[in-house]
Amino acid sequence: MLMASLRELGLRDSPGEVILSTLNPDSSPHAAAVGVRARGEEEVEMLLFHPSVSLSNLRREGEGVLNVTDDVSLLVRVGLRNLLPPPRLEFLPSALLRTPRLGGMRGYAYLRVREVEEREVEDELGTSTASRVLCRAVGVEVVSPGVKPFLRSEFFLLEAAVKASRILVARERGMKVRRMVEELRRLVEECLRLAPSSKEAETARELLEAVERRVGMW
Repeated sequence: MLMASLRELGLRDSPGEVILSTLNPDSSPHAAAVGVRARGEEEVEMLLFHPSVSLSNLRREGEGVLNVTDDVSLLVRVGLRNLLPPPRLEFLPSALLRTPRLGGMRGYAYLRVREVEEREVEDELGTSTASRVLCRAVGVEVVSPGVKPFLRSEFFLLEAAVKASRILVARERGMKVRRMVEELRRLVEECLRLAPSSKEAETARELLEAVERRVGMW
């Protein structure tokens, strides 16, 4: 259903994690995991930290596609391709834009960029430059409606991925990461405890091992 609402797609005014597809300068597709939130009935907001291929593509092309998945392992592998083996992605033509969508998703939001505003963000990692991107949804498509229980193992894997990405930034800035790695370990341990034989557990193990290799244990 191409005229569905952002709410039917699962987007709210609190941040949600999706896969954003955009077009590179050579018209090849690019995919990245991003956090987004709905603003009213037809607007979507995201905060992209510099440097960002997705941001550059959005600025140049003025469009992108939000691909909504409930596969947390896929989301993490797309978001951390510098740490984990990248997943195989199937790009398909979109109904409303030049930018392709991803196959196998639960739904899509087709976006036109309305506004890009650069800002400084202060947090535990110091000062970072980011851009707030406001987009209008010119179409929303729900492919697989239905209820899915929220699994705690998925939550811990998602939080572990966020922690891993922050560890890499902290390491690049010469900061001590021992405490952050310990926090990552606890998140991974909880994921393994809750679902030891799951896809989420396998991804969590790989993630921890990759981070430890990258930062030299600490």
